[in-house]
Amino acid sequence: MKRYYKLLQTVTAFLLAAFIFMDAAVPAYAFYQAPDGKKGILNSGQTEEHFRDLSELGVNQVICNIATDQGINAYCQLADYTKAHGMTLTMIVINRAGAGELVPTDQAVTGVGAPGTYGFNVLTDSGKAAVRNYARELAAYYKDSVSNWVIGNEVNDAVAWDFNGISDIDAHADTYAESFRIFYEEIRNANPEARVFIPFDMRWKATDGVPGRYTVSEYLPRLNERLKDLDYGIAWHAYPGQYQVRPEFKDDIGTTQSLDTTMLINLNNINLLTEYMQRPEMRDAAGNVRHLLLTEQGFTSACENGEERQAAAIEEAWKVVRDNPYIEGFYLARQVDAASQVAIGCSFGLRYRDESAAIDEIPAAKKKAWSVYQSLK
Repeated sequence: MKRYYKLLQTVTAFLLAAFIFMDAAVPAYAFYQAPDGKKGILNSGQTEEHFRDLSELGVNQVICNIATDQGINAYCQLADYTKAHGMTLTMIVINRAGAGELVPTDQAVTGVGAPGTYGFNVLTDSGKAAVRNYARELAAYYKDSVSNWVIGNEVNDAVAWDFNGISDIDAHADTYAESFRIFYEEIRNANPEARVFIPFDMRWKATDGVPGRYTVSEYLPRLNERLKDLDYGIAWHAYPGQYQVRPEFKDDIGTTQSLDTTMLINLNNINLLTEYMQRPEMRDAAGNVRHLLLTEQGFTSACENGEERQAAAIEEAWKVVRDNPYIEGFYLARQVDAASQVAIGCSFGLRYRDESAAIDEIPAAKKKAWSVYQSLK
């Protein structure tokens, strides 16, 4: 009997040790909400009406911007809603003035019509520690609700959207790559299934000559050299070339069907980007083509016959996205018009804003594009 008792003790000890090992080796969460389709939109608010609108539109994916001067829990309601309704949530992390040691410089961002954003502070050891602590806290909070993360905004523009006082392209690439790696490590530690993306504007070769405003054709290869060992993805902004005055893109000046000559890559020639990302040197370590999301593109209705033209442009854009197997998500730039954008011709919303409301982006009447987007499959 003693022999069997000792055997039972041994087996129990073995199973307990195995359980402890497995528990330590497997993260608490391994979450990814695989989308049912590519159709997405930037959320304009967290009221019941905003949420109901998302469901009625039939979007599969939702995107939001969380800023470092907001509370970590700023999007807890949206996170709960999207998870409960099977929508894939993508979160863009932007660094704004007022975020303490996360901000790399006291210099103000200039040269944009709206408040710009900063690169993350990896210029000092204390800054790096602050970035890592913030990334860890944010990733832990949303580990079971956010599937995709975008780190920064249009990071090839170090003047307006990834400003840290550095204009040399290689030095700036070093700082962004270091901050991205910190976020990537903390996000994947919290949720190994999460995907992490680098955001770019559409300026493949277009430049105004301002130091620090790099073209993607120059900047992306540099980041790839520094981050090739990571499973990073691309978040592209595929706006029409004249997005402030018209929604059409098919005949955009500055777009060609050659990487050698095109100034812009948008929905008129997005195939150039997906072909470029299939090159051996741009694939991930396992040889796979990297994930690609079109995370920001708006089609204005602030033009003659604007509602008709906006709806037609969105439908045309959807056909391009639908037929390209490498594009995994397509996010319209606004659910509801925003006052600051309307003021510069960017009436991107599928709904007008309630001008009598105390806060911005409260839904009012639906534009024609709302019904068109709802109908797209």
